[in-house]
Amino acid sequence: MRIATFFLLFLGLFSCGMPANRPVDVFIWDQLRAHEDPDHVEPAGTCDADEFLAEMERFPWHEEAREAVKFKKNSPTLSVTDLQTDRSLFISGAVDDNDRLGYFIGYVYPGEEGTRAPRYVSLYEVEQMETIREMVVQFFRRDEVALKRLLSEQPKYMDARDQTGWEKYLKMKQKFI
Repeated sequence: MRIATFFLLFLGLFSCGMPANRPVDVFIWDQLRAHEDPDHVEPAGTCDADEFLAEMERFPWHEEAREAVKFKKNSPTLSVTDLQTDRSLFISGAVDDNDRLGYFIGYVYPGEEGTRAPRYVSLYEVEQMETIREMVVQFFRRDEVALKRLLSEQPKYMDARDQTGWEKYLKMKQKFI
């Protein structure tokens, strides 16, 4: 009886010390339309590479990018998050003054331990959807070396720190744990 009690106590103490951000082997995706509030975007569900690529094909990029200019709101965006690695990839569409469609692709990844910003964001300009498809495939394979190589071939738009989304991300992730 003492051994069982000790084991249960040990298990309870161990589980209390588990981080809220433990790995979960699942990818989730979401979408943000031009008229939506980005603070209220919820995951659309889990997915694999083929399902996410199909969503990219169905998404009305040009129409939504035009709406974004018209309403001066969000860029239309599809994103996928790997809950195992805490990395995300997002694709946003935009039109220029001549109504040509282009894309921004963002890669969100963990920062170093102990930094104020738990994640970093690198944003690149991409003209061809085929290039984005290749990046998505590498992201789902969790091949960070190949993904970073593909990203480095694109013009970098900016680097930033994600200082606001980490707590929201962890709360959302808890739904899948």
